[in-house]
Amino acid sequence: MKTPQKVYSRLETRDFISIGIFSLIYAASAFVIGGIVQMTPITFPLMPPVVALFNGTIFMLYVAKIPKRWALTILGIIGGILLFITGMFWMMSVFFVVFGFLADIICASAQFKSFRRNLMAYCVMALSPMGAYIPMAVMPSQFDEFLKNKGDFAAFSDVIHSIAANCWAIPLMILATILCAVIGGFIGRKLLRKHFEKAGCV
Repeated sequence: MKTPQKVYSRLETRDFISIGIFSLIYAASAFVIGGIVQMTPITFPLMPPVVALFNGTIFMLYVAKIPKRWALTILGIIGGILLFITGMFWMMSVFFVVFGFLADIICASAQFKSFRRNLMAYCVMALSPMGAYIPMAVMPSQFDEFLKNKGDFAAFSDVIHSIAANCWAIPLMILATILCAVIGGFIGRKLLRKHFEKAGCV
């Protein structure tokens, strides 16, 4: 009986090039879409779900094109560095790194060939932007100090304090993000069906 091939052929030079390109696309998409959604106090809490909905296709193409161990970890690290450089709250960078690593483990557990595992991994990765919201509830004084140093956020103070004050706000945002990640993942699979067929994920 033939032994199944092990995961994880090494990352090659061309893989690192692809990782760099996809990381920039993933981050740019999150920054642009997230920035637009966060422009008004009403839509401010919707950033993680909306980004999860739109980035599903990019994530699914990423794992189909680079089905190798550490690729998602590197994506998380690059995303975390870019967030830190652009002045986001430090917890968001930590979430990108940690959730990228966890997503890597989940995909690798099925050798990147299970759409269910890949979708589960994306649901985890899609929660990374929550690192910009959870501090509002768990470390409000530190987050307020961070916002004061960033500039005038008076227009957003009510919604920020509302997220901190209501115990249901963060769980609801997490649930909405996971739901949108699932929808985004299925949209990605539909749009990229040929890639999934070649990778054996369909």
